[in-house]
Amino acid sequence: MRKYNLLVIEDTKSIREELRDILLFEGMHVFTAENGQEGIDKAKEHLPDLILCDIMMPIKDGFEVFDEIQNINNLKHIPFIFLTAKSTVENVREGMILGADDYITKPFDIDLLIRSIKSRLYKEKKRKQAENNKLENLQYNISFAIPHELLTPLSGIIGLSGLMKDPEVEIDEKELRDFASGIFDSGHRLLSTLQKFIYYTEVELLLNNDKKRASLKKEITETGEHELEEQSQIIAQKFNRKSDIEIHTKPFNIKISSCHFEIVIANIVDNAFKFSNKGDKVIVAVELDDSHVHITVSDNGVGFDEVRLTQIGAFTQFRRSEMEQQGLGLGLIISQKLINFYDGELSISKIKPKGNCVKLSFLIAK
Repeated sequence: MRKYNLLVIEDTKSIREELRDILLFEGMHVFTAENGQEGIDKAKEHLPDLILCDIMMPIKDGFEVFDEIQNINNLKHIPFIFLTAKSTVENVREGMILGADDYITKPFDIDLLIRSIKSRLYKEKKRKQAENNKLENLQYNISFAIPHELLTPLSGIIGLSGLMKDPEVEIDEKELRDFASGIFDSGHRLLSTLQKFIYYTEVELLLNNDKKRASLKKEITETGEHELEEQSQIIAQKFNRKSDIEIHTKPFNIKISSCHFEIVIANIVDNAFKFSNKGDKVIVAVELDDSHVHITVSDNGVGFDEVRLTQIGAFTQFRRSEMEQQGLGLGLIISQKLINFYDGELSISKIKPKGNCVKLSFLIAK
């Protein structure tokens, strides 16, 4: 078992040395600092597994240390425990509001201190394990999904066009049309994949561009019911299931740019058709309250269980090993990011015995 590295930031020498001796006895590596700035420097240098930090200190106090640590990417997840004198317990509230993991009052109870430290180290270990598992799943999904989604339609295009240009292959008019239809469908599948990848990249860039963010926040979609109906019908036609779509809408204006609203609706309705069978209804409905427009898209498809709903992410396809699916898993995460950007909300509930209901909530533009 590896030893944990702890950083103690405390300006009182006797307390600093007592903490160091206690933690060394517990089998941990210990680094110490006598003021806030030295603590920040040592945190950057040693990347500790946990930080114990006094509040009242010279140069930089504990709150300033915590605030700076939270703004350093490779340090912000480090468990942080405040040390505070009983006479300054009012500082505890401020520390917890800032996001500190715990606080220990001085003079401290050694058993309580050790239990708190071990508890925080255990929670951080579990967080890192979950993060690593998520990264491994993402790497697997990318290595499988991207080649599949690019090569499959390309193979169809090349294979069918190769037959059409081969002078030794005799093709009648019906076969020619079938081949052309296959090339057309494969081309559209490839185009859809590339468009979603471009949309995802644009959304990520958008979220980090303050100028564009401010400008887009002012945009609205007027007569959104027309855009909603048009996009829903387009997707239904794409799946040759126009008789399966039901649309119940009302007039509304919402706070989201028209192009982004179109992307969101196309992605959500596309998923509803993709994960349901021909003949199953896909129902799009609109409800309004005083502040929001709520759009629901319901289907009778395979559905997600509650665990899968928490695993929505880029390049994540659910049940890919069980069924053939097209796409990179980008549509849902693009929609979620866009809706969050415009201060809306996306939620998914499971319908029994099967299917899902996706609820999109947008701010009303008055």
